[in-house]
Amino acid sequence: MTIEEYEEVILHQLEKADDCEEVEQIIDHSIKLMQDKSLKKDLIIHYLRKLHDGLGDLSPNDFDSVHWCNIRCAIIILKKRTGI
Repeated sequence: MTIEEYEEVILHQLEKADDCEEVEQIIDHSIKLMQDKSLKKDLIIHYLRKLHDGLGDLSPNDFDSVHWCNIRCAIIILKKRTGI
């Protein structure tokens, strides 16, 4: 899966999330799936950083307020998970 495809999947899931706790579960689940595919830790970190950067480039004008809040929450969680 490319980073763009991965980002689309995460965005779709974030759209359905009810709160930051669910956003965190989505992020953690996606990390676990990557680990289950035996991807190297460096590659997982790379994907997460690219996702972080991609989400950071989005505009609040393109989303409703709940979805935007979930995106911002995901950015914070990704920052914690990757140490950036």
